[in-house]
Amino acid sequence: MFFDYFTINSKPVPLIVATVNGTDLTADLLKRELIAYRLMISRQGQTLETKDEEEIARGLLMKAIDTELIYQQGLDKDINIDSGTIDRELNHIQSRFPDKKLFLAALAAQRLTFDVLKKKIEKELVKEEFIRMEIAPEVTVGDDKVSSFYEKNRATFMKPETFKVSHIYVSIPASSEGKAESPQDRAKAKEIIDWVKKEARKKIGQAASALKAGRKFSSVAKEFSEDPKTAEKGGDLGFIMKGQTLPEIIAAIAKLKVGESSDVIESSIGFHIVQLTNKKASRAMTLDEVKPEILNHLLKFETEKSLQSYLSKLRKKSDIKIFI
Repeated sequence: MFFDYFTINSKPVPLIVATVNGTDLTADLLKRELIAYRLMISRQGQTLETKDEEEIARGLLMKAIDTELIYQQGLDKDINIDSGTIDRELNHIQSRFPDKKLFLAALAAQRLTFDVLKKKIEKELVKEEFIRMEIAPEVTVGDDKVSSFYEKNRATFMKPETFKVSHIYVSIPASSEGKAESPQDRAKAKEIIDWVKKEARKKIGQAASALKAGRKFSSVAKEFSEDPKTAEKGGDLGFIMKGQTLPEIIAAIAKLKVGESSDVIESSIGFHIVQLTNKKASRAMTLDEVKPEILNHLLKFETEKSLQSYLSKLRKKSDIKIFI
């Protein structure tokens, strides 16, 4: 164990905080859940006030009781998660960290060991399988509910304005003068970068002159663009929307009419010329377009409702003792 006891709102917590059909839920478990909760809200810029500790802890304990109840029901249904599946999930969690050292630090911060984490994973996977087997099959969502949800939330189902764009791109190197070891090396790096930028500016200027002389945009893109994915296609980027490209480019596109090309645009990664070849206005999406999304949302919502109803009945017929 990492500790023998702790306090909530200055009150000592007993080593056993609850029992569920004879299975002990320990203070260690509650402490870990409270630490995880604090970490979660800290990432949202919030802190847990001392006066709120008791209420939050009780909510976390009730959640742990429900997890144990479902786990026990899963075992009764002979749901078994093999060690290989648990190890794969553990490896997946670890893969989210840049290295093993940071992963171990994160475990330590939450008072977790590999064995405890594996048990948490097992319980979560048993819960998911139990829901899939016992709860989800009883849940149905009719077309009338889907249509009703669509009508009530029609304003949220909007397809944003999109722009069909072609571009000519000439790259520039990222500034690295600050990484050089000596002032002389930094000065030399800056000199090289300035020369490359000058050459890039000259090249994009030649492309702009060719366009002004009447050459087709696709032909100029094939000759001058340094984007290997689009140059051979005449610079065609396809349809894009705000947020999918650099703000400088979106700002330039917004000023163009279909068929027009921009002046030279400078960004942090190079020089660009863009041509707007088509535009689709923002529009309301039809029910058929969003039906799968709505159905999936409602099925999840109804499944959760059914699970809570099932747990409410299960709590009443289970032997649950709470000691805090």
